[in-house]
Parts: sequence; C-alpha cells; structure tokens
Amino acid sequence: MYLTKEEEKILSGELGDVKALALKIIVKVGEVLKAEKLINIIHAHISGISYFNIRDYGLRFIEDLKVKGAKFTVYTTANPYATVTTNFLGQTLPNNIVNKQHRIVNALKDMGVNAFTCAPYYVRRPKPGDHLAWAESNAVLYANSVIGARTNREGGPLALMSAIVGKTYYWGMHDDEYIEPCMKVSAYTPDTSMEASAIGYILGEKCPNCIPLLENMVFRNKACIRLFLAAFGTTSSSPMVILDKLTPLNKNVREKINKLRNDLEKYQISAYDVKRLVKEYKFKEARGKGLYIIGCPHLTPQETSYILEALLSKISANSSIRMRELWLISMEPLSRLGNITKELSRFNIKVLHGVCPVVTRLDMLDVDYVVTDSFKALHYIRKISGIEVFIDSRENVLRRFIYG
Repeated sequence: MYLTKEEEKILSGELGDVKALALKIIVKVGEVLKAEKLINIIHAHISGISYFNIRDYGLRFIEDLKVKGAKFTVYTTANPYATVTTNFLGQTLPNNIVNKQHRIVNALKDMGVNAFTCAPYYVRRPKPGDHLAWAESNAVLYANSVIGARTNREGGPLALMSAIVGKTYYWGMHDDEYIEPCMKVSAYTPDTSMEASAIGYILGEKCPNCIPLLENMVFRNKACIRLFLAAFGTTSSSPMVILDKLTPLNKNVREKINKLRNDLEKYQISAYDVKRLVKEYKFKEARGKGLYIIGCPHLTPQETSYILEALLSKISANSSIRMRELWLISMEPLSRLGNITKELSRFNIKVLHGVCPVVTRLDMLDVDYVVTDSFKALHYIRKISGIEVFIDSRENVLRRFIYG
C-alpha cells in the first residue's frame, strides 16, 4: 500500500503511540482488501457502544485508549447506548451495568464524540462525494443510497481507529468501480412506513451481500426511506441500495448501470409477500407488561413532536394506561418537553434520546413483550432480549398503546 510521508510518520510513532496503533490497524485491513492507498475522511461514526454488546473487554479497550490520550481528529459521532437512564414501569437495570455504560459514554465524550444517535446524517449531513468511516448499517445505507456520500460498512472498532487518525482505506464504496448492481428489483408503493420496513427486510434476504437496483417503488416520506434501509441492513451486509432516480451517482456510474440494466436478474416484491411476512409477527393476544417502541432509527424532533400532539389529542383525561409504556426514541431532546413531562408521565409515555432499547437487555427490565413499527427493532430485540416482538403500522402501534 502506498503511504504518504505524513502517514509513514504516524505509522512509525512520531505522532504518538495511539495514532500509530490506529493507523496500523487501518493499513492491515486495507492490505488484506488490496487497497492501493489511504484517503482522508471528514466524519467517523462509531457503533457497538452498548455495554451489552462490548461487555468488560470493550469497556477496558475504550478506557485504555482514553488513558493513553486518544483524541478524535475529525468530526465524530457514535451509536446510541443501552437504555440505562430510564426505568420501565419502575424496574431499573442493576447499578453495576448502569455505571459501566456511563463509563463507556464518558470515555467516548472525552475523546471527542459529539452526539449519540443512529442517524448521524441529521446531526451533520454529509455532502455528495464526502468520504466517511461509518459503522452503523442504516446510516451507511442512508449516506450511500440517499445522500451520495461514500462509506464502507465498517466495524465499530475500525471506525474508532479512523476517528483517531482521520483516514480510512481506499476500497469498496470509496471507489466507483465497486458500485455495481447484482439484481433489478421492483416493489409496490407501501401505504405505511411499517410496510416499507417489511420490503427492506425481504429485499435484504434476497440480496444478502450485493447491491440491488430498486425500480418503481415510491417512498411517501423520509420515515419510509429510513425504515426501509434500516430493515434492509438487518438482513443484508450490502452497504448500498441503488434507488432509481433518487440515489446521486456520477455520470460514469450511471452509464455503467444503464448498460447493465437489461441483463440483470429480475425480482419483484408484491403486497402479498409483505402481507405474509407481517402476518408472522402481527399482534396476538399478549399478557404481561408491554413496551411500545417508535424510533428505530431515531426520530427527528419534528417527528417526535407530531407523534406527541397526535397522542395527547386522543388520550382522554380519564384514560388509565397500565401494564405498558410507550417510548419515543429521538435523536435529540425536545426543547419544549419540560412543559408536558408530567402529563406524559401520567400516561406512561417517555421521550428518550441518546439511547436505544434495541441494544438493551429488555428482559432484565421485566419487559414481557414489545410492539413496534420497525423490522430492525423486531429482529434485534428478539435476538438480544429473547422476548416476543409484534409488528404493526405506526398508527396502530399508538392506537394499541392507548386502548390496549
């Protein structure tokens, strides 16, 4: 691999042991992938910071970097962490887990993390052509497929190394030669964001490690796009979906795709396919304490405000909501929330930010079942917490929360 004089200095340790370690790891990965050089990035995004994901080994690794003086040299964000800052119907996580999670967060803040969210494209929106080192699947897909920035689907530790030196290896999505569809897919226009999520989940299963070209499908709003891509990233390792007439592509890549278009294998996702998948996880009679979750990926403040207004207009003063809570997971706190906190608390509604219930052991909070509109949330909550998860449209999730 070709290295500049600056990169050789970093690798030799002239700029410190931490930077040398970080660049050594990036170079080794690049050499395995036969990358010809390194490139500068403008934004790193670190994943896998939930204590339930990285445990004591990850905590020690991050704190050791901080003690050695690691500082991020480019704009850096990180995924949300485990939901340790709130309770569920009075039940909290053990203090030792809460403390260890806070140690992880504080160490990352000390090194330079600016925000904790799975939607870093709303905190700092990249420009088309910007090179990134992001390690959250839905964010990677959004950057490549919607914005036209370029990032590989990095692992959390590798994105952390890139944050320290501001560089990544030139390979994969950073090189237009790799942007090539393997299949041409058509899908109907979904009525709800939950249906868009289902289509993404099905498409990921069909294209587990290659880039699909999605034709004809229309997204009704940004929430549909986010939920679609998040679900696709759950069942596929591909870093991109080429959304016809939406994904920004340069002239050469566009011409290459047009030449390949007629020869690509065709696949269609029908309303029946979605109905069959949804039926498998549709709400059934559930007993015990239920957690209703909206915000995977994180909601914008505007979306959160809209949901709250809709909720409070439907809940009557005499409503009695027991044995269940609603969590709205927002990318940042609502400035006006202080005025209605008591009213929300009375109806078991919580607005959380910086955290993620999906990467939390919800079974340790005595949650018996979850209802959500996100197939990504459904997939990982079942996997991590081992509890029953039901899927429905956002409107029905809210309606079921209110009326039981």
